[in-house]
Amino acid sequence: MRNNVLRKPWLLLLVISTLVLAIAYQFRAPLVLEMTSPAEEQYLTRGFYPNEETFGVTYRWTSGEAQVTLPGVGGGVPLKLHLQLHEFRPAPLAPRPVALSLNGQTVTTFTPTNDLAAYDFALPPSDLRGDAVIDLHSDTFHPQDTLPGSTDTRRLGLFIDQIKIDYDASLIAPPLLVTAMLLASVLALYGLSKTIGLSTRASFMLAMILLIAEAIGVIAFRLWTAHNSPWVAATTIGAWLIALRLNRHSSASERPVAIDHLSSAIKPAYFNILLIVLIWRIVLVLIPILGNDVAGVPECCPEILPQPVTSWSQAAFGTWQRWDTLWYSSIAEHGYHYAGESEATNVGFFPLFPLVNGVIHQVTGLPVEVSGALVSTLMTLFACVMLYKLTIGETADPSTAQRAVLYLIAFPAAYYLAIGYSEALYLLCVLGAFYFARRGQWWWSGAIAFLAGLTRLHGALLLAPLGYEWLRQRFAQAGPESGGTAGPRPAWASSIAVLGAPLGVLAFNLYLNATFGQPAGYFSPYFQIQTMFFKGIRAEAFPTFPGATLANSLFGFLNGVPSTESFAVMAATIFLLIMTVEVWARLPRVYGVYLLTVLLFQLVGGDLISMPRFVVPLFPAFMALAQLGKREWADRLILIPSLLLQGVLALLFTKGYWIA
Repeated sequence: MRNNVLRKPWLLLLVISTLVLAIAYQFRAPLVLEMTSPAEEQYLTRGFYPNEETFGVTYRWTSGEAQVTLPGVGGGVPLKLHLQLHEFRPAPLAPRPVALSLNGQTVTTFTPTNDLAAYDFALPPSDLRGDAVIDLHSDTFHPQDTLPGSTDTRRLGLFIDQIKIDYDASLIAPPLLVTAMLLASVLALYGLSKTIGLSTRASFMLAMILLIAEAIGVIAFRLWTAHNSPWVAATTIGAWLIALRLNRHSSASERPVAIDHLSSAIKPAYFNILLIVLIWRIVLVLIPILGNDVAGVPECCPEILPQPVTSWSQAAFGTWQRWDTLWYSSIAEHGYHYAGESEATNVGFFPLFPLVNGVIHQVTGLPVEVSGALVSTLMTLFACVMLYKLTIGETADPSTAQRAVLYLIAFPAAYYLAIGYSEALYLLCVLGAFYFARRGQWWWSGAIAFLAGLTRLHGALLLAPLGYEWLRQRFAQAGPESGGTAGPRPAWASSIAVLGAPLGVLAFNLYLNATFGQPAGYFSPYFQIQTMFFKGIRAEAFPTFPGATLANSLFGFLNGVPSTESFAVMAATIFLLIMTVEVWARLPRVYGVYLLTVLLFQLVGGDLISMPRFVVPLFPAFMALAQLGKREWADRLILIPSLLLQGVLALLFTKGYWIA
């Protein structure tokens, strides 16, 4: 047995991990819910109202049937439950008995008083699963019916200030499911590291680092670690399976290919691109005309009721003035403003697009909605040319490059490229930064990346792919067989250019600091959020594991009321997941780094809102999709549904529906 363990590192890792986690579970820090943080709501699974504060005491009312689920507590040891609560009842009502149960088994009944007090109970050991599900059943009262002047229509049960679990002195049995998830994560990281080519020692060390992090989590953040253990396991196992898939198919060279012999095919393609963009733009004008009889909905922030289309100019420009176009237009005309937390603000929108739009608006005298749409359409045309050049430089295949352009224009959310949003300008900047980086022209790449950082917050994410590409070019061995670059290695000084994109984001923050006096700029609580519409949505999205965000969104989609927005968000997320794998397999690694960085940024942020629109600038997805569409049947399967969906989503957008 000993020899088998030594010969099989994964088995040794399993033994060590089991022992370490078992030891970590013997630490007995109390598990406390203070009723103060929104993060605690994941454990308050039923019957709790939002937290309130009175005279410095933060508490939550229950609705009569309250349930607390404490995952990964551990089994085999008696528990001590401490409750800080009262059962206030206005006269002539009086407190009634409260039933307390653990994991479905009644433990006791007790009658609290009208005053806040502590109540302690001995609980039996939890089962092998190791979760503690505590139910509190009480009667309720209606403040509106019993308190003079009250307008509170809630059913109120118990006033709870604190819930705390302590352990007895016996050995704690680690919870089976949580421990299995944590062990699976460690082994999956070891397998992932081996699959991507790391040595056994390096893979073992990486797995040990994750194990140490898990042990610290069990000791110091037991509930949080247990709650997130399935998502940690899903993320690492998913990454391992993807790596195994990529090992079976990797056809990309790391350096651009020579395309001099394709010059005769490239020039006519520019005319085709112009024709594609013009036809697409004309169709977008026709969509609100053809759908004129479709009923609209009042749009929020500010509230606008879509009007029937009565002119060609309205169909081309006016009816597309929806949602964020209004904010960008306000910046282009009047600049940034902030009038306090009670009023929506435009400071959450980055400056480059409204600056360009404002200049065109002032120079030409065109209405700002017209100049914005024209700027976006022109930027889209340039972006399509750049995408064609970049794709043909990576694949040496003109037909693949043309399909990449066509698939971009046909993407269901591509209509954002034709209206007063920043997507078209941002896409052009990202393409330019990649184009010059791949050719070793780092100062040009950095300058354009700086502009990307001034266009969107996501621009800062270019640091990862551009940094990877700079390091690859700097340290690659010379010669085609090694994947080195065709030109000279970049000078050390050019590494500064890699910082162009985050410096663009920083520049905008410095502007906000200078204008509004907030050191944190865009990220300052002073600004709260882009608009009041999103307050309470994005504000409650907090960093989490990628698997948790994906699973929560999927469960919400399957269990909630279906909507166009939820369908579009889920479809775009799945599309990005699939294409990240395909890009990693089919294109040079720098493009995979870009998509993976954006994907993780979205998933870790816990917020997938606007995902269909965020996918549009991820051009490597369309390069890889163009390779998948080489066969005619695949091309039709991609193109026809995409165009139909874009028509539907574009029409709904003009009718005031929130899509992305």
